[in-house]
Amino acid sequence: MATDRVLFPRLHLAEVEDQSWCPSWLREHSHKALVRTWRMSLSARGSPAVQACNILLDALGGPQKASEYTFVDACAGAGGPTPLIEPRLNEQLRSAGLDSVRFVLTDLWPDVKAWKAIASRSKNISYVEQPVDAIKGVRLSGPEGKECRMFNLSFHHFDDVAAEKVLVGAVESADAFMIFELTHRTLPALLNTTLIILSPFITTLKDWYWSPMHLFFTYIIPIIPIFYAIDGYVSCARCRTPEETWDLLTRRTGLSVPEWELKNGWELSSGQQVVIPPFGTLYWYAGVKRENL
Repeated sequence: MATDRVLFPRLHLAEVEDQSWCPSWLREHSHKALVRTWRMSLSARGSPAVQACNILLDALGGPQKASEYTFVDACAGAGGPTPLIEPRLNEQLRSAGLDSVRFVLTDLWPDVKAWKAIASRSKNISYVEQPVDAIKGVRLSGPEGKECRMFNLSFHHFDDVAAEKVLVGAVESADAFMIFELTHRTLPALLNTTLIILSPFITTLKDWYWSPMHLFFTYIIPIIPIFYAIDGYVSCARCRTPEETWDLLTRRTGLSVPEWELKNGWELSSGQQVVIPPFGTLYWYAGVKRENL
């Protein structure tokens, strides 16, 4: 599979949303935009959430294998794509005569109010009210079940030291992991981010027409588009290539990726797929214990 060319070195710059002083109304605007992005269906393959579900199934070895997992969203935020992926995935499992699987929402900063509303709409989604630090690699599926740890548009938030701990923790305490990103240091990702930066001039009227504050900070003093620009381009700068991602696992071992896979019994894979034409590309990075394939 051809991959997009990376244009510049990775830079771990600061995102506004990561700061304690970032106002909640800015975060809410961003979270609603992310949900819309996951739902947007401009491709014959379906929405990004539908395509992510299919990529996840393929990476785990198909419906039969996927039905053995509990899926833990390690950085769920306000819920991310889980409310969209869960029904699609379970629909495919039931169509194959298999039982539904569970999804669990966790975060270092739990959004219990949002999660409670999500869980009320699906018996297959639950959440952990207490803070769960992805760096510590806490297993939630129990000793009997298999766990797939998911990082939906969140892995780029970790610097290299933290990201290494997150991946090592996933390898040591889970049975699979999946990373999805919609930003990157590539021309298509930067062009798609530019379109997203302009989107508040349309979406604010649809989603926040009743809020004078959102309208004011979009059309009079454009704080919201500026916020999208800063965090959008910084997210692009923070994202990693497959080689940079796997180096987090192998750099302390002195092993090549194939040697690390052989020694540890894992299979690492990655890829990319245009999910929102013409530029919106989903970049994915997966790891699965070979005994589970």
